[in-house]
Amino acid sequence: MSSTKDFAFSIDLTVRNEWKNIDLLRTSVQNCFTAVFADLDGCHAIAMVTGELLENALKYGDWTQRDRTMFRLRVTGGAENVEISVQNPLETDDSQGGNLRKAIDWINSFPKPEAAYRARMLQIAQEDTEESPSRLGLVRIAFEGNCRLAMAVDNGVVTVTATLLLDGAP
Repeated sequence: MSSTKDFAFSIDLTVRNEWKNIDLLRTSVQNCFTAVFADLDGCHAIAMVTGELLENALKYGDWTQRDRTMFRLRVTGGAENVEISVQNPLETDDSQGGNLRKAIDWINSFPKPEAAYRARMLQIAQEDTEESPSRLGLVRIAFEGNCRLAMAVDNGVVTVTATLLLDGAP
């Protein structure tokens, strides 16, 4: 993606936790970035990461209480990177937060996302996939989006952040 050093952008939305909104947001993000950048592959990667993080939020969020019906999407960036953050409610005693942290730590233990992806694919090939889920989503996000993942939990809200490097930045 070609951009100038002083270029910056920001999208910050609170959205209803409905499946139809994920595709609407994925398409909107892709269209916004396509209008600005010439690198269509980079725009597609940003949209894919956005959609996948939103899907994870909807799948694993705690939507059981009436006051927990929204999740938040933030896409910010500039000349060197794009940061995509998704926040959703999480039960404080839910094992999903611990599983998420373990998955992200495992992915980040590799020097590059491609190595984590290959390692996970080898694990899947050796497992009985009928009895266990693939758990490939976050690894795919890191690999296909060429990004680093992070997470934070604060007061029953989990924030997962993917940082995509632009223009071959290290």
